[in-house]
Amino acid sequence: MLRILSLCSVLALAGCASTGMYDAPGGDGLATLSIDNQLSAPADDATDSGWQMPTSSDAKASLFKVDGERISEQAGAESVQLEPGKHSIEVFADQGGILRFGKFRYSFVENGTYQVRITAAGGKDDYTLELIEAGAPDTVLKTKNF
Repeated sequence: MLRILSLCSVLALAGCASTGMYDAPGGDGLATLSIDNQLSAPADDATDSGWQMPTSSDAKASLFKVDGERISEQAGAESVQLEPGKHSIEVFADQGGILRFGKFRYSFVENGTYQVRITAAGGKDDYTLELIEAGAPDTVLKTKNF
């Protein structure tokens, strides 16, 4: 219960912080970054006895911020356009009530097409993000657990 209250407090304070909205650039030569959600929805195991915390049946992963600015007002985005150069990207993942935010930096190239693959990590409450080029999905450019 304390964990839930702490999370609610953090989210309320984060909502009060004055972060701008990301203004996606227009024009030619932009890099495209999209999310590849590899999380599975939590299993609904009716054989467990006792009370369990209600959770969402969806496993979500989205792009959340670019350079400290929110991409959308509600729940993140599936893709975003970026100017070439170094950017700080923040993502979130939620698999059955285990909400985590992860951040990474990368120098995106002109006309590049990238994906952030989000998977469950080896730890109980962790996720892994892998940045890949869409044309070479086996080549991981950056990896981070969060």
